[in-house]
Amino acid sequence: MIIDEINLTNFGVFGGRQHLRLTPPSDKKPVILIGGLNGAGKTTLIDAIHLGLYGPIAKCSNRGALSYQEFLRRCVHGHARTEETNIEIVFRYRTDGKERSYRIIRSWEIKNSRVRERFDVLLDGKKDPVLTANWLNQVHEFFPPNIAHLFLFDGEKIEGYVGEDDSADLIGSAIENLLGLDIVDQLHRDLETLERRKRTELHESETQEKIETIEGELAILKSQLEGLIKERANNAAALNKKQSALKKVESQYRKLGGVLFDKRQLIEDRKVEAEQTVKLGQNSLREIASSELPLLLVKHLLDNMAKQDANEEASRLNRGLLNTLENRDSTFLKQIKKLSNDGDLVESIRQMQLQDRRSRKERVKIRAYLQLSTEAQIRLKTLREESLTSVFRTSQSLLEKQEQLELDLSYTSTEYANIPAPDTLANVLKRRERQQSGISDTETEINVLDGSIGRLQRDIERKHLEHAKLLNENAELCIKSKDRDRILSYTSKVQGTIKQFRMMVIQRHLRRIEELVLQSYKHLLHKTSLVDRLTIDPDRFNLTLFDKEDNRIQIQRLSAGERQLLGVALLWGLGKASGRPLPTAIDTPLGRLDTTHRSHLVEHYFPYASHQVLLLSTDEEISGEYLRKLNPWIGQRYQLVYDDVLGRTQVNEGYFEGIKQTHVN
Repeated sequence: MIIDEINLTNFGVFGGRQHLRLTPPSDKKPVILIGGLNGAGKTTLIDAIHLGLYGPIAKCSNRGALSYQEFLRRCVHGHARTEETNIEIVFRYRTDGKERSYRIIRSWEIKNSRVRERFDVLLDGKKDPVLTANWLNQVHEFFPPNIAHLFLFDGEKIEGYVGEDDSADLIGSAIENLLGLDIVDQLHRDLETLERRKRTELHESETQEKIETIEGELAILKSQLEGLIKERANNAAALNKKQSALKKVESQYRKLGGVLFDKRQLIEDRKVEAEQTVKLGQNSLREIASSELPLLLVKHLLDNMAKQDANEEASRLNRGLLNTLENRDSTFLKQIKKLSNDGDLVESIRQMQLQDRRSRKERVKIRAYLQLSTEAQIRLKTLREESLTSVFRTSQSLLEKQEQLELDLSYTSTEYANIPAPDTLANVLKRRERQQSGISDTETEINVLDGSIGRLQRDIERKHLEHAKLLNENAELCIKSKDRDRILSYTSKVQGTIKQFRMMVIQRHLRRIEELVLQSYKHLLHKTSLVDRLTIDPDRFNLTLFDKEDNRIQIQRLSAGERQLLGVALLWGLGKASGRPLPTAIDTPLGRLDTTHRSHLVEHYFPYASHQVLLLSTDEEISGEYLRKLNPWIGQRYQLVYDDVLGRTQVNEGYFEGIKQTHVN
């Protein structure tokens, strides 16, 4: 089934005629994204689908105990009291291998304070009087109303489906509707009524007295049981109060430094260790201080010494060169005079040589007060270029490490100083012990009451069996005709057969439902380690989860997000079990989920929930990263915009056009 169009005229907050075309453009784009702020009409749109399809048997969100006529009256748009209200749904459905188009039009108007409704069905564009007259029977073929809640639901209410009683009710109701067991159960109840009436008619006086006695005893036992159940409920409430009080005491204990007090030995050990480590660090610093490190303070003197040594070395070399240079210059001048008669040139060369020798004589005059040996020169060079650099780096590393060690010691010392004295906590410790003792006592009382309740329930069950036995005996004694005997005999046999048939049908289909729900849950969680197995009790329809070690998982211990995903998996799995290709519509699809579990729904559920998925979201749900991830699957986008001035909602194409597709932290 595919819903192609929904047209609303003056329905709820929708004023005038509003049109939504919902046909997915392809199989790969099944999602129809409809945005709207709170109060813009998202829930009203879901109600319109219910009301359009099911009319007087529709389960709308705000109908409550209202009569159908009064509900229709209240659905009329506030500014259109004199105009017609209309819901028009166009859908396609394949039957006998052929796809047919259906257009259902449900309209009503108020005249003379009376609601006048009109309903028409068009098949392939032509009015069909037979379909129109028998629609409430025919709609079961397209979209059965008793399973509609598996496909049209409110995301905020999903977590409520996984409570022990709620999940059992949901599963039991779905299984009965999917398998048609409601008819079987009605037959069983009818047979019980018939049998009870026939047996009651035949009571003998003596047996009747016994029956009445047992019935009186049953009444007393049930009264006692009711009293114990109430007492247990009171104790449970008291236990909750005591647990809340204990939480407050624990909070006060933490505020007074109880956590530090509990860890006082560990903190003291850390402090002693930190003190020892700091002392070791100080020893290391003393050792390096006794090496070449102090020479860093006179590094400039060492540099001057190296410079003086270089000058002294140069002076020694120049002294040896002076005599050699004088002889060379004299010989050179003689050769020049022989080769040239230019007196100016010869004089110029002589002056240059003279100036060079004078300069060298000046350098030779440097006072040599160091006169370092070759070994001393090597040691000075090694000290300046290697040892001092190494010791400097080592000292810096030790200082940084020592600074961190002293910070750690300071933090640990502060922690140690903040440990409260035992006297400070004495009062709150006594209060905590009293609360814990009170909780233990109340839990013991509850356990005792549970035992008493169990015994009473067993006594009541035995009395019921005795009562049934007396009824059987009385019936056997009092049957005076073959007709009555035949009725009672066949009723008993048929009831047994019905019970057996019911159980066989449930067991036959329950395993498949368990597999579908488990597959759906694992797909949604996207982690297979949490839940390995899932079972549904065939008698009470209670849902039980098991981990890989086959340990039972308490559903109430799951996180809120995991419970909500379990609720979605229940609806999804049961929907798959129906075997019907129906559209899915979800109001407030992300509910109160956290970021991680919202991503699970966006990535692993919405694109695969059905061949057509209507998501009615606020701007705070499907936005940013979620919108970006969902975008490849979106076939149509609409926005419900409420006009405060006109007091009505209109449908616009597009989805919160200003919204950004950013990444979610």
